[in-house]
Amino acid sequence: MSRQKLRIFRSKDRDQNLDEQLIIKLCLEGDTRAFEKIVEKHRDRIFSIAYHILLDSEDARDVVQQTFLKVWKSLPDYDSTRSFNGWVSKIAANCSIDFLRARKSSEPLKEIAIERFPLERNMDIRKLFLRIAPLLATRQRLVLILREVNGMEIPEIAEALDCTESTVRNLLSQAKDTFRRKIKELFPEYGM
Repeated sequence: MSRQKLRIFRSKDRDQNLDEQLIIKLCLEGDTRAFEKIVEKHRDRIFSIAYHILLDSEDARDVVQQTFLKVWKSLPDYDSTRSFNGWVSKIAANCSIDFLRARKSSEPLKEIAIERFPLERNMDIRKLFLRIAPLLATRQRLVLILREVNGMEIPEIAEALDCTESTVRNLLSQAKDTFRRKIKELFPEYGM
């Protein structure tokens, strides 16, 4: 390990403020400790993306591992002029979609029975989302998650999903409309 690398990892304050491009460069040189920094920084967001797409925490954990394996293997192909966040999110979304496709082809789809039941006025919006999300089309759910849960911008989502910004806006609009309609249908007392 070079002196530069040792200084970086010894200084706790400096370690927290590492420039992402330097970390990527160290990873490209085969430094697995630098890759741990990428994992630490992006792990929670990737889990969130996977969980909201798959709606299962065990499957999401599997996808997180898959995502980081692909990030490690694909790091030489990363275009540093683009958002690293967006690139990692795209890999996470694609791994999640691939996981869904594999699951759909290997097991029959379960019927989801949603019953009407009264909601408490102060019900956590996240719980509401988790009840409605399975009813959205996969691409709609994916765009909604990337935009509303992870705060990605429309161009960044379009780049991540390899589609046009117009497609992203349409999917987002459809997802929000379906979400509102399902809330009115299933939880009329919520008043949306």
